[in-house]
Amino acid sequence: MRQPDSGTSTSFPYRLGTVSWKLVLFVGLFIALYLPFVLPFLLYPQTEYVVLATASARVTIELIAATCVILAAMAMTRYVDRMPLRTLGLAWRRCAGFVCGGTVLGGGLLLAALVILIISGCVKPGPGHGPFTHEFVWTLAAMLLNTIGQEVLVHGYVQQVVRREFGAAAGVIVAAFVLVLLHYTLFHTDALLLLVNLFIAGLILGMAFLWSRSLWLPIGIHFGWNYVQGPVLGLPVTTIDLWPSDLVVLNGNPLLTGGTMGIEGGLVASIVLIAATAAFYYILRRNRAAQLELEVVIQ
Repeated sequence: MRQPDSGTSTSFPYRLGTVSWKLVLFVGLFIALYLPFVLPFLLYPQTEYVVLATASARVTIELIAATCVILAAMAMTRYVDRMPLRTLGLAWRRCAGFVCGGTVLGGGLLLAALVILIISGCVKPGPGHGPFTHEFVWTLAAMLLNTIGQEVLVHGYVQQVVRREFGAAAGVIVAAFVLVLLHYTLFHTDALLLLVNLFIAGLILGMAFLWSRSLWLPIGIHFGWNYVQGPVLGLPVTTIDLWPSDLVVLNGNPLLTGGTMGIEGGLVASIVLIAATAAFYYILRRNRAAQLELEVVIQ
């Protein structure tokens, strides 16, 4: 039996080529499924802002995108990789528990960073009235669907393809890089720390998948962090600032607070995320037997 953490025994160029063509095919399949729905926006970009002006319309777009990602991942897993669909981690067993627990954990990490900033005098009350507006449910649904789509792509499929050829550690690291690449619009020097923090967050999400054997835990963590930061507190999420909540306002050194990048673009977030990464790594080391069992089952 091959060692599950070491990938396959074939040559490195062969394994790299296998991963590469599978990922290219996966992306191509997703584009083929999704393109008919976004083609009008590409042909007539001025209509995008009109159509997506409401949260309910955004839900429709996010639902289509998430569905296309899931279908592409299922097709690749079943018919190209010849693997059982459970390797995507979307089994309904314990789904609610993992999503709720992950949401509490992700939101708790964000609030931990906020508490540090409050103690440092970098936060003051905002002028808003909180997240409970008439679009609250639509905003929640749109953000959850967006998170599901990203997690299926990054950790449900990419991480698993890389893991099968190069081992679990490589799968987590490459998936974290892909998560950063999804935010390519932030590739400028002002957002360097934000990109680093996104990579660290990607490591946490990848390890959460390995530990839980379920994609629903990283989905919950990802969603909880974003939802508390954006719709609840009214702060930018990866520089996107569309939230009417405005419960708090960041002031002080942008290097600490993240400034216009949001909390996740500052050093305080880096400290919290690094601590969480260390904790998850420690948990994985303590549960080595469970991790190896997961790897063997998947292979």
